[in-house]
This record gives sequence, C-alpha cells and structure tokens, in this order.
Amino acid sequence: MFLFINSCAEKTDNEGTVDEPFDKVVTAIMAENDNLWVGTDEDGLYMFDGISWTIFKYPESLVSNCISALEINNDGVLYVGTDMGISSLENGIWTSITTDDGLFSNKIYCLDCDDDNIMWIGTRNNRLVKYSDGNFTTYHVNPEASGPGELGHIHTIFHDPEGNIWVGSCISGLSKFDGEEWTHNINDISVFAMFSLSCNNGDLWIGCPTGLYSYSGGVWKRYTQTEGLPCNNVACIAEDSNHNIWIGTEMGLSKFDGQDFTSYTTADGLLDNYIMAIAFDNKGDTWIGSLGGLQKFYY
Repeated sequence: MFLFINSCAEKTDNEGTVDEPFDKVVTAIMAENDNLWVGTDEDGLYMFDGISWTIFKYPESLVSNCISALEINNDGVLYVGTDMGISSLENGIWTSITTDDGLFSNKIYCLDCDDDNIMWIGTRNNRLVKYSDGNFTTYHVNPEASGPGELGHIHTIFHDPEGNIWVGSCISGLSKFDGEEWTHNINDISVFAMFSLSCNNGDLWIGCPTGLYSYSGGVWKRYTQTEGLPCNNVACIAEDSNHNIWIGTEMGLSKFDGQDFTSYTTADGLLDNYIMAIAFDNKGDTWIGSLGGLQKFYY
C-alpha cells in the first residue's frame, strides 16, 4: 500500500504553520536511526523524525537548495551534495565545502563514504574527489574516454567489501579503483552508469539506460524489460533487510527477490513513475522519492 506523505510546509496563516502535501521533486533519501533525510531539487532539505518535519535551506543552512546526494559518514556527520558545493551537519552546526576550500567543482552528483571514513565525491569533467581529514585528492577518471574536452560527469560511486571504489560515469561507463591502480571499461557498461550498489553479500548492482546489471560470483548478468523491469532506464537501486533489490526506473518501481520482478506504477498508487530515490527506515518501511513527491510503502 502506498501512502501520500504530508510535510512541514513553508506556507503559514494566522494560526501558524500549515501542513501541505509533499509535492516536491525528491532527488535523494537517507534513513539514519529514527530520522529520515529528504533532498529535493529546488526546495532544500527536509528531516522527518517520525512526528514532525524540519526544513533546512539556503542560506541559513545549505549552500544551495538544489540537492543531488546525501551521505552520512562513520562519525554521524551528514553530507549534502548540491549544485553549489557540499554542506555538512555536525553537532547541529552547518559547514560549507566548495572550490574555495579545494573542491574540484561545486557541481556535486554523488557521494559515498567508505569503511575508512573517507568521503568520495563525484563531480563534473569526469573527476572523482577523495576527501579525507580536510584534504582533497582529485582523480581524472578514464581520461582517454572523456576526450580532450574532459567530457562526462561522475554519477555514482560505491565501495565494495574489499575496499575497491567503483565509479560510474555518463561518458566512460564503469571504472574501479583499488587505491593504486584503475580498471576501466568494465564489462559492456561503456557509457552512462547512473546508479550503483554494493550489497551485504558482496554482490554488485549497476543501473544504466540499457538495463540493470548484477555482478555475483565473478559473473555479470543483465536484466531488462524482457525479464520484468518496467523500463530499461534505471535511475536508482536499493537493498532491503530481506535482501530484495528495489529498482527505480523512469517508468515505475520494481522489487526483485532473486527470481522474479514485481513492478508498481501510478496505476498501483505511485505519485509518479519516474523514481529517483529509495530508502528503508528502521521500521522496515520503504520510502520512495519521485518527480511527484515522497511516499511511504507498507508491505
């Protein structure tokens, strides 16, 4: 069952704040303990504690209201990627990280914190940035594929159990960095790796406009509409506590149990078929962000 979520609104009347539907474009969701963080396209950051909503916006808290990525490091610090840099929240204090501090570009596409508490940042011009102890190290990913114009952007990053950093680009596909050497042009994912995931069992999942790819036991497998996806253009992937893989596409949502796909669209209650973010809270509920807003899905 899908539920439409109401949010803490900016609109007020003589009686104070009024709740209105959460009809923002949701670009990122992250669950942390009892809190749910929701990033939007132009309306800032929302935090839901299970009872009420809190809004964080530019310029009081964020460097920009256009949010592209959320990540929490091993110390509980929240990082918010935007189109104007990164904002971090630690012990109630907001701090900005921009090109003035050494960041390669203020345009942030994705964030990932590895097991060593290093933050990896995906930016424009096919640049991957390593941020550790206040220091930046910038890598040009697969420069031969990005060409003399330094085309492409890093759209997805994840770390696997072996400590490898996997990087997806819109121009050079999938690459892997082991800390010393790079491996490029992995499998046949040659262009536009949009989203990626490393599961608890070590399996890897990559979302592309050409379908969903899994890497398990040294074997790559591709899933498309033929196998049950509502659309080949995969925008986001998440794993729930029962090890089901949830896939957001531009034409609906799917759950994969390892054998079969179960798909949902607006005909089943989705606000919008273009799914941009999926997260699971500590109660086991599924939160879905789309072009139409935020929803909670109960099994």
